[in-house]
Amino acid sequence: MAEPGTTKRYTQARGRARREALVAAARTLLQECSVDEITLTMVAERASIPASSAYHFFPDIRVLYKELACQLADEMTEIELPAMQYDRWQDCLAAFVGTSAMYLNGDAAARQLLLGPQTAPDIKRAACHDDMRFGAILFSLLDSQFHLPKLRTPVLTCFYAIQIADTFFSLSVQDHQKISEDMLGEALVGATSYLANYFPPILQPKAKLTAVATDAM
Repeated sequence: MAEPGTTKRYTQARGRARREALVAAARTLLQECSVDEITLTMVAERASIPASSAYHFFPDIRVLYKELACQLADEMTEIELPAMQYDRWQDCLAAFVGTSAMYLNGDAAARQLLLGPQTAPDIKRAACHDDMRFGAILFSLLDSQFHLPKLRTPVLTCFYAIQIADTFFSLSVQDHQKISEDMLGEALVGATSYLANYFPPILQPKAKLTAVATDAM
């Protein structure tokens, strides 16, 4: 006879596995259907889980979408840029925004839940629950490459630049179901123009300063 602790751990593990399977199934369905066409019953069927169990984990499809949106946002924070030195902060920003656009264009679930016009605002807000992370990531990237001017709220400033880019991304998804090259360009213009209020056109790269100091020794 199994001990109570062992049975409880098995039940918890089984519950986590089912919950993850439902989220994964919803993500798969969003590659094929629009966000407002999918029901929790469809998700349960795709995950091969009884509908009654699905409703135990998620009272309705919106709750499931919120969890998936958070998962997608978490994935985006882990995107790595190519390791290289940028000569201009504008190019560094372009690489950051362009990499985000590439991720979003490669995943219809991410485009729909994070940017799509049919997604309810509360679902998008769930994905942005601590979206300041993206501002921190962009600031860290720029700060690792350049000697930045002192800003009162640097992470917030970078976050606002990302929000400007996201606005153009959302408009593009609404009109073209993807982030087009033209709208990616507009997103870069908007984000760059905003940051240009805080950064001069040319910033001294840190790597170059290090190289000069080494050569002088």
